[in-house]
Amino acid sequence: MKITYSSDTINSFGGINFADKIIREASIYDTIDQTLGIRGVKAQYSYSDLFRSYLMLVLCGGECAEDITEHLRS
Repeated sequence: MKITYSSDTINSFGGINFADKIIREASIYDTIDQTLGIRGVKAQYSYSDLFRSYLMLVLCGGECAEDITEHLRS
């Protein structure tokens, strides 16, 4: 990993890709899908997708699902 110094403002989204990669490589998402099974036929997302989106929200400093639209609207 190459570290670059920057004068730009650092925010909480900077390391989210590293956190997601570690969780994915630990097979947490696969375990969630195996444990909870497959969602309904019309479901577009798996259980692990739902857990992943909420986990990433929390790791970025969000407190509730409404924060997604409030902070990412622009």
